[in-house]
Amino acid sequence: MPVPQIVTVVGYFSVPVANAAAFRKNCAEMIDLRKKETGHLASAYSFGADGTAVSREDYDSADAVIRHMQVGSLIFQSTQALVEITGVELNAPEAELEKLRDLFGGMSPRVYVTEFGFRG
Repeated sequence: MPVPQIVTVVGYFSVPVANAAAFRKNCAEMIDLRKKETGHLASAYSFGADGTAVSREDYDSADAVIRHMQVGSLIFQSTQALVEITGVELNAPEAELEKLRDLFGGMSPRVYVTEFGFRG
């Protein structure tokens, strides 16, 4: 069974109540970046009642993730000032994960190698 060429980045956040509206604005702006990007397949932000949030983003390659981080760098910097990043996960085939190690190294991500799946 072939391994799907999907790179998934999951971010976990603690969002102070005072910053919730500004963080949601940043989330919407990050999603709007998709219009300027190729290879950004999907993006979603979910919110817990306890002030937590989760972002899920799918890309067709590590190169698309790198482009997204470059295009959205100002929004990401603003986001870091608004929330505490409590975790990051990277899910991808091994070759794609290798390309992302330096970019995410400072965030100590949990790394998962994709072995099975499909892409519709």
